[in-house]
This record gives sequence, structure tokens and C-alpha cells, in this order.
Amino acid sequence: MRNLIRNNRQMWYAVYTKEDPETDENGDFTGDDSFSYGAPVEFRANLSATRGTQGFTGTGASDDYFGADVDYSLIISTADMTLPIDENTLIWTSQPVVVGKVVDYSSAQYVVTAVARGLYHMKYAIKQRAKG
Repeated sequence: MRNLIRNNRQMWYAVYTKEDPETDENGDFTGDDSFSYGAPVEFRANLSATRGTQGFTGTGASDDYFGADVDYSLIISTADMTLPIDENTLIWTSQPVVVGKVVDYSSAQYVVTAVARGLYHMKYAIKQRAKG
């Protein structure tokens, strides 16, 4: 499988790097975690129009690459096997918002929920993030 250039869309990803326990003003752990992400990186891949069954209506035939229990909105597919995208990676379908020199990670529209690796292609299930 190869990527047809005209089917690819410009997107950005930020890989999840670490999780740190949060502390309060006294230095005590709050029980919450803060997440860290790398800098957004541009890539091009095919983005599905919507999630739905693939196949003929009424036959029950479907291609569910990620299983029935994975919650996702869209699928990114690419022949680029070198992308470091994994679960919890943030995805932007429009330019990431930068305030000063700091990236606003809350502006990411999607998060990767599952990865399916084929012999010659990758598929990423992405879920829309809640606003606010």
C-alpha cells in the first residue's frame, strides 16, 4: 500500500513523553498527574471522512481494525511506517496554536486511542477531544 499524494492531508502530532505526579504548594502529592508532550511535528496522511461500517448495507460486513470496544471518531492511515505515533499522541488537523513560543496543547483536536500495524501500512484510531 502506498500513499496517494492527493489523498493525504497536512496534520501535526505531538508524542506523549512523560507523566509527572502533581504536588501542591506544600510539596505534597495531589493524586493528579501532569502530562508532557514533545513539540508538534508536521506529517501527511489520509484521514477518513467518518467512522462507520465498511461494506454492504444490511449484510453486517464491516472492517473494524481496532475491535468493538475501542472508542474513536476517525482513522488516520499511512504507508509511512517510521512515524513515532502511539496511544495518547495528540493530533492537530489545523495549525497548532502557539502563544508566544509555547504550544497550546489544549488546541489539539484529537488524541490517538489505538494503533493497528499492517505489513505495509499503519492505521491510527483517533478520538475527538472534549472542548474546554
